[in-house]
Amino acid sequence: MIEMIGFLALPFLASILILLVLGYLGMHVVDREIIFIDIALAQIAALGATFAHVIFQIGEGSLWSYVFAFGCTIAAALFLAIADRRITQITHEAIIGVLYAISSAAALFILATSAGGETHMEHMLAGNILWVTWPDIILAGSVFLAVGIFHFIFRKKFIHLSETIREESTREKGATERGALKWNFLFYVSMGLVITVAVNIAGVLVIFSFLIIPAVFALVFTTSWLGRLMYAWAAGLAAIILGLLVSYTFDYSCSPSIISFLGLFLIAAGVYRRIRPKQPV
Repeated sequence: MIEMIGFLALPFLASILILLVLGYLGMHVVDREIIFIDIALAQIAALGATFAHVIFQIGEGSLWSYVFAFGCTIAAALFLAIADRRITQITHEAIIGVLYAISSAAALFILATSAGGETHMEHMLAGNILWVTWPDIILAGSVFLAVGIFHFIFRKKFIHLSETIREESTREKGATERGALKWNFLFYVSMGLVITVAVNIAGVLVIFSFLIIPAVFALVFTTSWLGRLMYAWAAGLAAIILGLLVSYTFDYSCSPSIISFLGLFLIAAGVYRRIRPKQPV
């Protein structure tokens, strides 16, 4: 038991840090109906890190690797904030899908030119959370805390904008009201910063799952922001504990384990709502 706790302590702590911040950001993503924004930004951040690693031989997890990754996410954030206001011919989700496709293709092209590209690709997708280190924890904790404080201070601005975008009848007003471009840009930048750090620890697939599944799970039971956050955190915590235990017990990769339990919880919530169709409060 002591050996298991010692081995899983850092992965558990890293997973909790990621859950805390993505559980909240996921509610904004679901309200804005930009479900694939996370996987797109994660892929763009991975593209920046891949470019730095292959072209400039910069080690994974180094400062310059983060600089390249975050630089790409800032550029994407600015584009998305402008596109949300200026491009009306196609949906925002379609724009996000195009960004994801282009960044994925570019990353695959770069990896194809390097030796050991398969290993780097696996790390990019699934991460390596079992081997997270204290420097990773400290960096992630510092960045997530800063973003959390920023969102707490300006929570009314972000919540108002997300709720406005959610309402189709006021979508045009929300896109054109004064300051919307700035706050949209700050939202995408803050989320891009979180994803840049998180994707290096846990990989694209885990980050996408943490952002979307707990937030959707919570909507089954309540529509209040605080209630949704509690449900999202509870589901994520249970998935982390069970996923890590299964991973350790059966010597199985922890990322698919955690994602699988998140999926099972979402299915169970859907069945529950089917049996008891009362509307969330």
